[in-house]
Amino acid sequence: MVNLKKILFGLLVFCSMLFVLPNVVAQTTTKAISGVVVDDKGDPLIGVSVLVKGTTTGTITDVNGKFALPAVSAKNSILVFTYIGYDAQEVSSKGQILRVQLVEKTKSLEEVVVVGYGTQRKKDLTGSVATIKSSDIKSLPVPSVSDALQGRAAGVQVISSGTPGTDATFRIRGTGTINDANPLVVIDGLPIDGGLNQLNMDDIESMQILKDASATAIYGSRGANGVIIITTKHGTDGKSQINFNYSYGVQDAAKIPKMLNASQFATLHNEMLSNAGLTQNPEFADPTSLGVGTDWLGAFFRTAPMQNYSLNYSGGTDKSHIYVSGNYFNQDGIVINTGFKRYTFQLNTDSKVTSFLKFGNNLTLNHDIKYNGDYSIRNAMLALPTQAIYHQDGSYTGPVGQPINSGDITNPIGAAKTVEN
Repeated sequence: MVNLKKILFGLLVFCSMLFVLPNVVAQTTTKAISGVVVDDKGDPLIGVSVLVKGTTTGTITDVNGKFALPAVSAKNSILVFTYIGYDAQEVSSKGQILRVQLVEKTKSLEEVVVVGYGTQRKKDLTGSVATIKSSDIKSLPVPSVSDALQGRAAGVQVISSGTPGTDATFRIRGTGTINDANPLVVIDGLPIDGGLNQLNMDDIESMQILKDASATAIYGSRGANGVIIITTKHGTDGKSQINFNYSYGVQDAAKIPKMLNASQFATLHNEMLSNAGLTQNPEFADPTSLGVGTDWLGAFFRTAPMQNYSLNYSGGTDKSHIYVSGNYFNQDGIVINTGFKRYTFQLNTDSKVTSFLKFGNNLTLNHDIKYNGDYSIRNAMLALPTQAIYHQDGSYTGPVGQPINSGDITNPIGAAKTVEN
């Protein structure tokens, strides 16, 4: 009888444990967490995101930098703190009250920006400056640095005519540009009068565009339309390097307007003279016999190759550095008898004589050839399709007869090919 009582009592205790234990476990696997988030000076940070790692549970800090999470699983006890301008931080929530100090991101703020004849850290700079690094433009197969800047600097308009060897027009201040003048260009600390097409893109280390008055004050009135500062490459300590770059491209005219052929023009010409009460051109009596005629734009434009060769060497020690490069660039224009050739040589050296004295030089030699005929795209569009390009003997034709019938446009192909500029 006693043993039976003990057995029944044991079963009763075991059954009660089955109901009690889940509640005990449930109470011990979650916990409330609260705390405060501050910066490196101890000031509270408002709006910091606090997220339980691996879940969607989270909150943000209030005006006092405080946060509270009512129930967090012990299995997910890692909290992730993120805030703009600060490094993300993961903290274990072993304690129920936390004090988290976020560290400010300093890598981007410590970047050096060229301003005037010196440099500043980006976080100390109050002016408006756009920075373009060599890595941003080195893969672009364009003939000029100005072409590479298109769309890469906010607020800077780059207007290019497309003519080989012609430098682009810059508008840093937009409609506020004074006298429609280009900005001042400074290469390695020296203001220049020439354009950017004299430079080899592979020689450029970085470019800064100074856009507001505070950044350009050192240049006075010359910086009224902004300043473009270019720094060329120099040798660095360590192993010497030889680099060879080659690129080849093909250019073509896009969206060429469709003009009337000879038959279509003759039909329209007859209709115009008839409506005006004038005598029609007897050569246009049967427009269909004229066929397609001359496609002046097709003969005016061409598929044009463009190639670039660049070889450079750089090296240095703790006391001296050298960078030397040579470049050959050749671009044929999409208009016949137009093109641009450029030869550049760059030599940058520096030597440290004492702890406070250093000698150096930045030397750029440039020779370029821009050539073109007397061409006019407008005249090529106005030339009559009923006129041939060449006579049977190979000489160029010209309008003969009354202008109302034969036109008055000089043969645009002949002008483009025979005139040399």
